[in-house]
Amino acid sequence: MKQSKTLRRCEIVSNLTDSSGKPFWDMDRMKSVLADKAYCIREWAYIIHDQDRYSVQEEARRPDRKAGSLKTPHIHLLLRFASNQPQHISSIAGWFSLSENYIERIKGRWEDALLYLTHNNAPEKHQYNLEEVQANFDIKASFERADQSAYIHTILQRILDGEIREYNKTTEIDNMVLVNHARKINEAFKIRSEYLQATQKERNTEVYYICGPAGCGKTSLAKRLAHERGLAYFISSGSNDIMDGYCQEPCLIIDDARSDSMGLSDFLKLLDNNTASSVKSRYKNKYLNCELVIITSVFRIEDFHGRFINADTEPVRQLKRRCRTYIQMTEQTIRVSRWDEASNDYCKPRIFRNDIIHSYRASPLTEEVVSQEISDAFPFLTPFQEDETILVPLTCRVRAKDIIKDSAFKALLPK
Repeated sequence: MKQSKTLRRCEIVSNLTDSSGKPFWDMDRMKSVLADKAYCIREWAYIIHDQDRYSVQEEARRPDRKAGSLKTPHIHLLLRFASNQPQHISSIAGWFSLSENYIERIKGRWEDALLYLTHNNAPEKHQYNLEEVQANFDIKASFERADQSAYIHTILQRILDGEIREYNKTTEIDNMVLVNHARKINEAFKIRSEYLQATQKERNTEVYYICGPAGCGKTSLAKRLAHERGLAYFISSGSNDIMDGYCQEPCLIIDDARSDSMGLSDFLKLLDNNTASSVKSRYKNKYLNCELVIITSVFRIEDFHGRFINADTEPVRQLKRRCRTYIQMTEQTIRVSRWDEASNDYCKPRIFRNDIIHSYRASPLTEEVVSQEISDAFPFLTPFQEDETILVPLTCRVRAKDIIKDSAFKALLPK
C-alpha cells in the first residue's frame, strides 16, 4: 500500500454546510482535535469566511457561480506541526473526517498564509477583521511580523524584477528596512546583476562625446541631456576607477574623462553600443547596460584617443563610431555632429548658440550684496569706520581706509 505524503504545514478549506444546507464541518470535532493533537500541532489558526464573493474569473470557469454573488460560508484552518512531528495527509484527513483533497500543503511562506486569513495580502477581496481569527498564539504580533516579512519579500521581489535599482533604493525602500535587512537587499541586487549578465547580452546604448574648454558648460549640458530623456544619471569621478559608486543608473556621465583611467580596449568595450558588458572596477566589476553614456573632455576626440598609451592598437574610428554624437563647445557655440557610417566620418555639424553656459552664469555681485553676505557670515566681527585710526604691527597709526591702498600699505613696510 502506498504511503501518503507527509506535511509540515497545511491549510484546510471546507464549506460549513453541504449543497443541501446540512452541516458539513464539525466545529466541536475540530476544537477537540486541536486539543488532543497539541503534542504535534505547534500552531493553528482559523477563520470563517462568510463575505467572500465570486470573481469574474471564477464565473468564466463555472457559469453557475455568478460574479459578485456570495460564496457559501467556509472555514480556513492553518496547521503548522512541530519540526519533529510531520504528519501524513491521510492521518490529518482522518482527524477531521475529510477527504484528502480538502487538505493542501502550504507551498509558500507561512506568513503569507496567515495574512490571507483576513485577505490582508489580497486587497481586491473582502477584508476581515483580525479579531475574527482564532489561534493558539499571539496572532496580532504574528500579523505584524508577517506584514513586515511580506513587505521585505515584496521589496526583494521588486529588486529581482528590476523595479527597484540600486540608485533609487533610498527613495523606494524605508531607511530602517535598508539598515535592518541590508544583507538580503544587497544579495538581491547581486542576484539581479548576475541574472542580467546571464540573460541580457544585447543593449541599445547611445554615446555622446562632448569636448570644449573648461567652464564652457560641458557637464551642465550632459546633465541636461539626461534630464530631457527622464534618465537618472551617475557622474563618474576623475579617478582611475570611473565605475566606483555606479549603481545601475540608466545614464552614465564620464566627466572630465582621462585616458589613464583604463586601457583603450576596456574603454571601447564600455562604450559598445550593442553588447552589454561587465566593466572593471576596484572592488567588484560592474554590469553596465545603460541607455546613455556621455563623455566630457577638454580634448577633441582625436586628441583624446591619441593620449591612450596603446592608442596604436585601435584606430580612432573605433572610438568615433561608438560616439555617434560628437559635440564641440565654446563659450559662444555648440556644434553637434552625427557619425555617418557610410562616409566613415562625422557629418557637417549643426551650430547652436551656447545657451547652457549663460543660463548658469551668475550676474556680477553688487557692492551692497557683497557687504550683506559678508556681514551675514561674520556677524561677530565689528567693522572699522573709514576715519578710525588703527595700530598696525609696525607701531604706526594709519586710517582704515588707507590700509587697503597698495601705496599707503607699502609705505609702512621696512626699507
